[in-house]
Amino acid sequence: MYFNTLNTSNCSIIIKLYKYYVPVGIPAGLAKTLPKMNRLLLFLIMLFAVIGNNVSAQEVWTFSRCVEEGMKNNPEFQLRQLDILSAETRHRSPVMELLPKVGFTGTHSYSIGSTINPATNSRVSSNIQSDNFALNANMDLINFNTFTQARRDKIAILKAKADKEATAAEYQLSLLENYFNVLYSQELLKIQTSQFQNAKFNLARIEKEVEIGSKPQSDLYDMQVSYAQEENTIVETRQLLYNQKLLLLQLINVTGVSPNDIVLENFGMLDNPETKTATEIFENAIQHYPKIRSSQLNEAISEKNIKIQKNGYLPVVSAFYSYSSFYYLPLSQPGNKVDPFWTQLNDNKNHYMGLQLSVPVFNGFRNRRDVQLSKVENQQRRVESEQEKIKLRQTIEQETAKREQNGILAQKLEQTRTFAQKSFETTQSKFTNGLVNVIVFTTSKNQLLTTEYNLLKAKFTMSYLHFKLNFLEFNSFD
Repeated sequence: MYFNTLNTSNCSIIIKLYKYYVPVGIPAGLAKTLPKMNRLLLFLIMLFAVIGNNVSAQEVWTFSRCVEEGMKNNPEFQLRQLDILSAETRHRSPVMELLPKVGFTGTHSYSIGSTINPATNSRVSSNIQSDNFALNANMDLINFNTFTQARRDKIAILKAKADKEATAAEYQLSLLENYFNVLYSQELLKIQTSQFQNAKFNLARIEKEVEIGSKPQSDLYDMQVSYAQEENTIVETRQLLYNQKLLLLQLINVTGVSPNDIVLENFGMLDNPETKTATEIFENAIQHYPKIRSSQLNEAISEKNIKIQKNGYLPVVSAFYSYSSFYYLPLSQPGNKVDPFWTQLNDNKNHYMGLQLSVPVFNGFRNRRDVQLSKVENQQRRVESEQEKIKLRQTIEQETAKREQNGILAQKLEQTRTFAQKSFETTQSKFTNGLVNVIVFTTSKNQLLTTEYNLLKAKFTMSYLHFKLNFLEFNSFD
């Protein structure tokens, strides 16, 4: 858990006030008679108030919280969930496709002049009102595309889910990279702030020595330049840290939180991370990485599309049924007796049913063209699937090499830091005794700082690559 650097100026003020504190509203003479215990109690309350303000100023965010917030707030995952819902809605059981399609039609019409008498089916010169009703039903008994399309739609659901997992995987890897960038800057700022205390001490010492004449004015100028450079570096690091936190919060899509209000929890340094070869990692990765799974399912869908187009050459057997009736009324022959409406409907009802065989013979080679296009699409999906595997393998090979290189570099930098630390301690002692000038001292200090920065970077890079490779291998950070 990290906190802001404690505001030491506030604490020093409180310590000074403790010695001279006089409660408001009490005469100074009477205040001197207050028990020391009460004054100590007031001092402790004020001190803890300052510490509490500094500690509570920043909230600790873990990586799991960042992932959870991002998965909840990012619109991309909402779109992927809607894609899943769309695919599930599109999928229908083959049994549902075999259910008949039923429709009802009704017409109300007038025929004027020479027309067909519905009752006698003979042509007459008359004006006739007629009403026709029909209930129609048809269903496919044998349609090879029914089951093929159902299987394709089922695969489409799996692909939509794999696409969501692939989007989540890419997002988490991006989040991991940004998270480690912030962690590195946080630790870098700690080192710089710690070393800056040494710069303050040395500047104050040189100022006093210049005042008494034991050091030349030029040494003070050199120390002031070094002090200003370190101060500028800290400002730059703080600005970089702010921007990195801002980018992280934007990636999570969190509003109402200032970058200065959060601090990230450290993953912990991995001095000896588990090492696997790139081949071992890749063999596991192709089994778990969702983007590979998505490309394989996309290829399977294209194979079903070929079969659907080929089924266009096959016959379709369907059954149909129709129930109809009608009512008529001669308008120009009012004296003619006409049966009532319901009587006519009952007398004129008709049942029509049968089987239909539809055999494709020639349709301008459209089926052949569609089959060829679906085959080309399948080849494209196959190449894309292999391309994803190649990209994954190359990424694993590159990151594995970087992890090993940073591991070797970290070991070398550990040795270099030991030498740089001893060199700086010796130079510090010589500088204190006036045996070396400010430039030599600053050079030695910068060598130590550069080594510590490089070592920190190598360790963070090694840890980042370890977690990234583990995620690529198992699609999990556990």
